[in-house]
Amino acid sequence: MAIARQGINGPFIGKVGSVIGYELNGQNVMRTVGRRTKPFSALELLNQAKMKAVSSFLAPIKPYVKYGFQREAPEGSRVGAFQLAQSYVRKHAIALDGEDRPYVDPARVLFTKGKLDPPSACTVRREGKNGVELRWKASAVRSPDRLLVLLFDGRSFRHFHHGGADRGRLTDFFEVPSLDRIDQPVHVYAAFEDPLLDRISDSVYCGVIEPLPIEPAPPVIESNAIPPRIAVDNAQSGQLGLVFPD
Repeated sequence: MAIARQGINGPFIGKVGSVIGYELNGQNVMRTVGRRTKPFSALELLNQAKMKAVSSFLAPIKPYVKYGFQREAPEGSRVGAFQLAQSYVRKHAIALDGEDRPYVDPARVLFTKGKLDPPSACTVRREGKNGVELRWKASAVRSPDRLLVLLFDGRSFRHFHHGGADRGRLTDFFEVPSLDRIDQPVHVYAAFEDPLLDRISDSVYCGVIEPLPIEPAPPVIESNAIPPRIAVDNAQSGQLGLVFPD
């Protein structure tokens, strides 16, 4: 079913037969849904697997990716910000495992794209249970850029740190709730944003935060345990006697 907001002669949103209508970047777009009868080739199946890997990786961080790529999709473009991010990851961040199955290499992913200078030699380390510290090197750029940080484990855990330290501070620290409960490595990305001129940099991969080591459980002491017998030397008889502790 489709909705005709401007009457029978206007654009529609939804599906009519094999035609789908929708709005993209202020334009009304229609496309057809075709049917395929012949089997897919090996190359087509590989391309489908690549797109599935890209979509699965980016879907949990879609709002942040759309924010980071929105300046690459100008108003009136028929390609959205998220589609541009998908295209970039598919071209530059896909790798094959030992069985030639495609997967996304997190170290080559961008979650922002722009023309500002990115953080140089950015590194990350954990401080305590939930603290995160980032450091980067000085550059010749002198502008009021602010740090953006994304933490993502590739599955469900994500944290977006917006409006961080300015470029000249060379370091930033913040707390991430629940970081102490992660159960797999978390990938850390950083970028700079100029909020005044609405500009952003490409993101850079800063490293990984590993889960905390599991602390061993304390030993269980049973309250009804039988106390041990202690052997003592009987000085008079030269024999060992058994004494029960109080």
